Amino acid sequence: MQQAPKLFIFVIILLFSFASAFANAEVYKVQTGESLFSIFSDKLSAPKIINLEKDLKKVLPDFTLKIGTIVKMSPASVTLSPNSLTDISINLLGDDAYTLKVTKHPVYTITSVVSGVVNSSLTEAVTASGENPELAFILADIYEWEIDFFHALRKGDSFTMLVEKKFAKDKFIGYGRILAADFINQGKLIRGLYYESDTTKGYFRPDGTSLKRGFLKAPLKFSRISSTYTGRRLHPVLNKYLPHHGVDYAAPVGTPIHATASGVVLNREYNQFNGNYVKIRHANGYETLYLHLSKFAKIRKGSKVSQGDTIGYVGSTGISSGPHLDYRIKQGSRFLNPLTFTSPPLKLPKGERTAFAEFVKPYVAKIDLNYGSSSRFSMVKDTQKLLNVSPL
Repeated sequence: MQQAPKLFIFVIILLFSFASAFANAEVYKVQTGESLFSIFSDKLSAPKIINLEKDLKKVLPDFTLKIGTIVKMSPASVTLSPNSLTDISINLLGDDAYTLKVTKHPVYTITSVVSGVVNSSLTEAVTASGENPELAFILADIYEWEIDFFHALRKGDSFTMLVEKKFAKDKFIGYGRILAADFINQGKLIRGLYYESDTTKGYFRPDGTSLKRGFLKAPLKFSRISSTYTGRRLHPVLNKYLPHHGVDYAAPVGTPIHATASGVVLNREYNQFNGNYVKIRHANGYETLYLHLSKFAKIRKGSKVSQGDTIGYVGSTGISSGPHLDYRIKQGSRFLNPLTFTSPPLKLPKGERTAFAEFVKPYVAKIDLNYGSSSRFSMVKDTQKLLNVSPL
């Protein structure tokens, strides 16, 4: 019985020691001009710090001390965390000695259903659902061939998606793929299902039709339409009525402009009317034009560009009343309305339809659980027909 007070005192001393060590720990981020020498100068000799750098290179060949690296320092150790998955522990043993340990933390992926309703913008709706704005861009990338997020988005539109979320060290580190998504735009449901095989990868409707088309709906990610396609418009600079054969997207100077389809650059030049402009030739006699750019991307006449490549940046060059992109589509000599133009979608080969149905079945089951039994059949009847799933 006499040992109990001594044991109690020992435990208190031990806890106090741990608490003191924790209290003395300093956590900060590496700033400009810092190096291993500045971190370890009062802990190790210069030759030892050189050896430490060599030892780090042996276990992590790409290691460099970068700005923003998290440093946790205590009297007995220094831990460097160059990213969310790696901890480098240097234990200081005294007498200019140390031990080195690198810990690679595993990444855990879970799937989560996220839903939201649009009140003002897709970014606002995603943020209001408790997610990072980054997820809005991932979702928009899936539907960029189907929905013009500048012109066609309406208050009350909604989305539901099954998305991968990645965690390391018990912290969220980013999103993976969206595996399935429903977007209701102006009352129309567009379902996208992720599918991957040896020859195919992308998002498809339940009937096997690809969401990807030959042309994107718009050449900018997020903006607003300031002028539409029309046969007669009062020109804001020339002050006379002229046809407007394109769509004007108002956006800040420097906003990246993307090629809406793959093709070859026909023109990359300046004239007094169009300012800096790019013309691209596509298959089947189509051409697209991008006017009033502030500057060009790294392209030239004859360059091949792929759909989604950055070809320039929004500006106000030429005859222009403010920063915007004038985007135009032609087939032969005839201008087309970019807001009503649609290119034919791709479709999975018939022989791949069964594999597709089996691949997406678990995604469909998870996203369908979000709907109540009263609305589920009307919302996803096309999917149920494809996969032979009965409604609840």
